[in-house]
Amino acid sequence: MISLLTIDELVKAVKGKCLSCNKDYGFESVVTDSRNVVKNSLFVPLIGEFQNGHKYIPGAIEKGASVIFVNKDEVKKDKALYQKLAAENNVCFVAVKNTLHALQDAAEAYVNKFPRLVKISITGSCGKTTTKEMLVSVFKAKFGDKVIYTQGNFNSETGLPLSVFNIRENHEYGIFEMGMNRVNEIGEISKVLKSKYGIITNIGTAHIGILGSRKNIAIEKRKSFNYIPKDGAAFVPFEDDFASFCLKCVKGKKVLFGKSVDEKTSGVKFIKNNGLKGITFSVDGLEVNLPLSGDHNFVNALGVVALAKECGIEKEFIKKGLEGMAKLSGRMEIEDSVLKSGAKITLVKDCYNANPDSMTKVIEFVSDVKETGKKYFVLADMLELGEKSKEAHAGIGSVLLNSDFTKVILVGKEMNACVQVLKENNITAYEYYETNSKENFTQIAQNLTKLCQNGDVIVFKGSHSMALENIIGEVTK
Repeated sequence: MISLLTIDELVKAVKGKCLSCNKDYGFESVVTDSRNVVKNSLFVPLIGEFQNGHKYIPGAIEKGASVIFVNKDEVKKDKALYQKLAAENNVCFVAVKNTLHALQDAAEAYVNKFPRLVKISITGSCGKTTTKEMLVSVFKAKFGDKVIYTQGNFNSETGLPLSVFNIRENHEYGIFEMGMNRVNEIGEISKVLKSKYGIITNIGTAHIGILGSRKNIAIEKRKSFNYIPKDGAAFVPFEDDFASFCLKCVKGKKVLFGKSVDEKTSGVKFIKNNGLKGITFSVDGLEVNLPLSGDHNFVNALGVVALAKECGIEKEFIKKGLEGMAKLSGRMEIEDSVLKSGAKITLVKDCYNANPDSMTKVIEFVSDVKETGKKYFVLADMLELGEKSKEAHAGIGSVLLNSDFTKVILVGKEMNACVQVLKENNITAYEYYETNSKENFTQIAQNLTKLCQNGDVIVFKGSHSMALENIIGEVTK
């Protein structure tokens, strides 16, 4: 077995202490969920608000874990237990002050073993996963299997460290997404990755309930630029009012991208908006048909083009990558569909996540699209907005006042604030359901089936836990 880190390297990185182990121990994978343990895994039991992962250590040993972190406080409670488990099961326990920080420190040490890897980070209030997927598609068009990247939504304080343990010697470019749910989370995982290039897609209002203001969000997001070297570069949208603020302390090149950046600088020329079918533009004279719709996706693509060109990727590969973009399930996914009534309609599915910025963009995008039938919006609660929630949902009501919809269906307790705005402005073309119960979803599906005709558009947008995708299953064949 070739261990990802030797025991000496691991113990040094995490400032830990072995509880009876020798240098022959090692690990080939890293997990924080005991259900995912396989032979020769490093198991990291985490302590959360409601769970203490240390109780799953016996199960992890049974499944083949070879190295296990354990909090020093847990060892103090019963040191003999861990020494016994180590001796009887040929397992190496490493006692650490904090298992989460130890995971991050171990990941940092592992990343440092690949000095040739060009590391790229993506963060932002919305659009970061789409931007990551576009970057991956472009870089793979040029470099193939030499590209490693975040799988799924492994972008958090634990997700990014787990992701980087997938880096191998053959990889030349690493593209990693950075998410945030608390103060300094991005600071911690930026220290793990130390990217050479970084993109901030925008500074919006996602997680404003945690951080309190857009400025505080910008303070956190720009920490993704902390380790960019002088020969690296930071990319931010020109139109974002926090662009200069985010670039303030960057040591490397500062690059602005966006519709306001002239063609001589960007090499990009807008050609036409194809509505629900995407956007056409050119890169250094070569026409590109981006299959993703919406102004915001065009801006994200401009960031991808700018970064790709900075890395020396030719326009032919940029075109191939962007045109070959796979649909991102649940994220602004547009498809022709047939309702159970037989009506041929267009679905706009964006049920993976929701915040005021992304919901506004979807509403405005679909409202601006011409040459369609009637438009039905199914909008559910945006979560994790804290004390700003009522104001944010009322704001969606204001957006709807200036939009082009036939009927809007609102779901969730928080959406009551949106309802009040519609009522105050004498808007009656809405339905409101306080909960996302199965009964309510069945009723919504039945109503949409009766209302929609050939050529109509149905938009589904809400936070993932509101489960709007269940309505789609009931309304379509």
